[in-house]
Amino acid sequence: MLKYFVISNLWLAASLSGFGQMASEWLKIQEPVALPKVFLLGEHERAYERMMGQYDKLLMQVYQEDMGKAYKIWSGFLMALEDQSKALGFELNGLKLWINVFFNPDGTIQHIVYFPKPNSKNMNFDQLTNFLLNFSKTYKLSDTVPFRCSHFGSAGFPTFLQK
Repeated sequence: MLKYFVISNLWLAASLSGFGQMASEWLKIQEPVALPKVFLLGEHERAYERMMGQYDKLLMQVYQEDMGKAYKIWSGFLMALEDQSKALGFELNGLKLWINVFFNPDGTIQHIVYFPKPNSKNMNFDQLTNFLLNFSKTYKLSDTVPFRCSHFGSAGFPTFLQK
């Protein structure tokens, strides 16, 4: 009888241990994502994937699939980026990126994730990361949004957009 008691308690302890590990993994998924504000796509992959789940609304959804309005907001973002680069003397011309921007409900930027396109000019990406970091600290969407959202798009400079 004692033998069965010991075996069942060992099995119970092992089961609870496994449950504890599963619960801790679930909690890790629910924790806020600790990421640099700006980074290259491919860095911090697991945390980036978790963040994608937290920002599951797209900019287009914020504007009820109104492409004209969403494009106007995205264009404003790109023009502001270009304006700041000109003001600081940071050369963006020739730069082509895939860029994913994560916006907070107040219109501020939570994260910028980017990757240069193959036909982009070569540049010091540490400097670009620092430029985008400074930009992200001051930029705010012209509209507030009702929830966190993201936009994955393409950016090329100069933008040739008109204000």
